[in-house]
Amino acid sequence: MDPRITPARVDLAADWLQDKFKAERYEAGAPRTVIRDGAPLHFSPEHSANLESQLIYGEVFQVYEERNGWCWGQNLTDNYVGYVPAADLTADVPAPDHQVAALHCHLYTEPDLKRPTAGIISMSAQVKIVDVEGKFCRIASGYWLHSRHLVSLDYSTLDLIGTAVKFIGVPYLWGGRTAQGLDCSSLVQITLAMAGISAPRDTDLQEASLGTPVVMDDPQDFSRIEEGDLVFFPGHVGLFVNDWRFLHANAFDMQVSLHGFSEVLDRANSENAGVTSIRRVTPSH
Repeated sequence: MDPRITPARVDLAADWLQDKFKAERYEAGAPRTVIRDGAPLHFSPEHSANLESQLIYGEVFQVYEERNGWCWGQNLTDNYVGYVPAADLTADVPAPDHQVAALHCHLYTEPDLKRPTAGIISMSAQVKIVDVEGKFCRIASGYWLHSRHLVSLDYSTLDLIGTAVKFIGVPYLWGGRTAQGLDCSSLVQITLAMAGISAPRDTDLQEASLGTPVVMDDPQDFSRIEEGDLVFFPGHVGLFVNDWRFLHANAFDMQVSLHGFSEVLDRANSENAGVTSIRRVTPSH
């Protein structure tokens, strides 16, 4: 069982794992809603630990243990398991009915463009609208969002590249999943989420499960590649764009970039890290 996506420790595991994993005790857990966009997820309960992932505002985190200000559990969006600060979660938010479609949007303290803001939330954040005043919607937390930034939960788009290009220039951040910083696999994950496709958190999990393979006659044959195809390298992924370009969050120039595909291939091949597969996903209608 993969520890990244299996809520199981020697001393504690989710109750649905009783027949699969031996632990000292099992818990059903309880859902909590994320109230801080970019809440950090670590593999150990330490602020100094590596950032492994982040939680997006409105996601649900199943908590199996709370101790010393940390909650250990599983993100129900992508099944990622880890420790999240308890202060970034709450049990008192109603079920969402809308999501953010803009790259990010401000949380206004009043329904007025000139009034103070109290932070931002990112694309795919989920909210519950409880009131409407003019062009603003008040969400359950009490803040106001501009209605132009919101779509219904069942919204999806066929335009994968149109979604992904909104992130061009966003800084690269290992473990990041928001418009303030993200990594290669989360760019793909969020892009697919807006197309109605659930995706795992990490590159290897995505390569093993997403879409269908595009068969290449040899490793350098890209004659069948199409716009929107996911191109995988060892530990890396991005989206193919027409005119022989490649869109990806990368540590080469530390941001989401649109590079020439030939340039990316040459750099990867020079490091003996060429394309491992191409996979095609089909957005829902």
